[in-house]
Amino acid sequence: MSDPDRTADAERLEDAEPQIPAIDPEEFEALRVRAEGAERKLREIQGTFIAAKAELDATRARLERDLERKVEIKFASLVADLLESADDLDRAIEHGRTVRAAAPVIEGVALARDRFLAALGKAGLQRIEPVGLPFDPNVAEAAGTVPVSDPAAHDTVVQLERVGYRLGGRVIRPARVLVGQLVS
Repeated sequence: MSDPDRTADAERLEDAEPQIPAIDPEEFEALRVRAEGAERKLREIQGTFIAAKAELDATRARLERDLERKVEIKFASLVADLLESADDLDRAIEHGRTVRAAAPVIEGVALARDRFLAALGKAGLQRIEPVGLPFDPNVAEAAGTVPVSDPAAHDTVVQLERVGYRLGGRVIRPARVLVGQLVS
């Protein structure tokens, strides 16, 4: 094609008004109704998606809490079992103190027990020693009563039979105590 032909074609295109196709009003109304229906369906699906996502997030959070709780309970059970070994070490130390020749061994056992309890302390273990405090059945179990003449010592822990322990704010082993009972 030569330059004059191209120029003539370009002029014809510029002069020509764009042809707008005729729109059938019924077809337009049908398309509008269809578009509105699609938008409604989209909003419905979005709402369902948002609700499902919220439910999934809540379920995930609940499962994580349940898992953390199960791990905490298992750990507390393990620590409670280990505390029996600490009690055995305490009894060995107490008995060994009566034998003069066993003093160096008893020192070693006491060191081992202290390191053992310190390691458990780093994991969050706390001792419960309620001597001198009012008896609280949430942290101690009464092994018996001791007669007291002071009214201030009534229903107060006067002697510790076995140390109690708390882990993460939860009592894993209550202290075993003797409680003062006022006598007249």
